[in-house]
Amino acid sequence: MIFRLLTILAGLSLMTPSLIAQTPSLPPVEPEVIPLWPDGSPNNPPGGPRPMLEIYRAFPPGTTAEITVVILPGGGYAMLSPYERLMAEYFRGLGYNAVVVNYRVRPNRYPAAFADALRAMRIVRHCGADWNLPVGRIALYGGSAGGHLAALVATRPEYYRDAADDLAGKVSARPDRLILMYPVISAVAGYRHGSFNNWFDPAASAAIHAEVSPERHVTRDTPPTILFHAADDSNVVVDNTLDFARACWAQNVPAEVHVYPRGGHGRAFSYDAEVSPRWRAVLQQWLGGWDK
Repeated sequence: MIFRLLTILAGLSLMTPSLIAQTPSLPPVEPEVIPLWPDGSPNNPPGGPRPMLEIYRAFPPGTTAEITVVILPGGGYAMLSPYERLMAEYFRGLGYNAVVVNYRVRPNRYPAAFADALRAMRIVRHCGADWNLPVGRIALYGGSAGGHLAALVATRPEYYRDAADDLAGKVSARPDRLILMYPVISAVAGYRHGSFNNWFDPAASAAIHAEVSPERHVTRDTPPTILFHAADDSNVVVDNTLDFARACWAQNVPAEVHVYPRGGHGRAFSYDAEVSPRWRAVLQQWLGGWDK
């Protein structure tokens, strides 16, 4: 909990008043925090922090939220960014429940974050009824490196089965819809992002890199996807989004792409006064038309 608060406060300290104003004005809420792995699991790092789920209930209280959005923050597999985490409040304001996944990052290497993300999807789907969360419509949202992780879960939900995950092979980890925000995608392309240096052991083979490049593993079972990116993103180049979209189209998977001329990355794209209202309106419409 302390780690979560410090991370959010650090992010807020970097935000200007105009950026903060775009965060929905909702009553403060303390999320329900649930351990991702049971006590004694080898997936709980002895040096912390422990992988956790944070559940943010739909607003206003008592809302019949038909959608649960599971959020995988970015941070280059080195940290957990506060900017995607704050999107939980945005989804609450739309009347949806949100679940933020605090997954393992550096010094934990592959497949730690992948195991955590798969476990998160399985446990939300398995325990949703007990937690009063809808599980018939689960969207997975990932930004930056969290976008890579979300795309990997959506395309390879059965590729890795952690020995400590009692739900592996029993409960599907594949989301019903996928939301990718300025995502890192390819681990093999010439433009591949430096976040993989934080995730992979230096000795990791080229074959492993290819196995976790989501654009290579899109099938017709990949869920409908919406992607957002800025052409001027100098951190994660837009080719990531375009390559994943092309892979979806090749498999007849519905993929909607929105590339804006300007917007940057991370905080800038999430809260910029020009681009943020535009992509938020598109995303709200896309989620609102789930059955169309």
